[in-house]
Amino acid sequence: MWPANQVADYMKETAIHMAQWIRANGTKSIEEITCEFPRLLDTPGMISQDFSVLFPDHAERLFQTWKMSFKDKILCFASQEKKAQELLQNLDSLSPEVQSDVALRLLPVILPTPVYKKGMKMFKPSLEENIKSFIEFKHVGTNMVEYLKEAELTKPFPFVLGLGDDSQCHQAFVVVGKQALHQNTLLGAVDTCFKLFYVLDIHFPKQCAPVWEFLQTVVYKLPGTESPSLRLLRGYLSC
Repeated sequence: MWPANQVADYMKETAIHMAQWIRANGTKSIEEITCEFPRLLDTPGMISQDFSVLFPDHAERLFQTWKMSFKDKILCFASQEKKAQELLQNLDSLSPEVQSDVALRLLPVILPTPVYKKGMKMFKPSLEENIKSFIEFKHVGTNMVEYLKEAELTKPFPFVLGLGDDSQCHQAFVVVGKQALHQNTLLGAVDTCFKLFYVLDIHFPKQCAPVWEFLQTVVYKLPGTESPSLRLLRGYLSC
């Protein structure tokens, strides 16, 4: 195994090549990509580095703006939703860091997924499906081996996993394929997961697409589509 700094330098030099390879002749599967570029997932920081090479002006926007510009407004907007009240309990007693995590977890509540077509059928995800497709919360001590086996079958797309109690995240991961990539914070996990969709050229999952589209167009300032609920939230945030 090469030293981590050498791996990072090599991956940075090949970021453009990898992006072109992934997009050549149609999008590749996650398994195909990780087989060709195994260091992308097993070396910390490579996803963010690749995104920074591809989109240098957008890479730090979540960290730069979430707590300063979005957190409080998201919490205020969510306070109007009955389904958000459980997460908003005792909000004033929570630290700013935990409040930031709560605001992230509320995004699927205030950005519901519209009905979408799959094959010949129309689907309307439940609120629980919306939430768990974006950030799933489990208790500390969860059997990760069993959890990842189940997730591979039920959620074949990247998502965020938080381990903790009802209000506080103690460990955060990005789950992709059969792997759980540890992140320092829940905000960091959301940032890495968003960037993973771009680096791997994967569509946002329908179950929580409005949440990722909000981050895409409003936070990261990248072009994308906007649902009616997203446009409503954007209007509120601009006031």
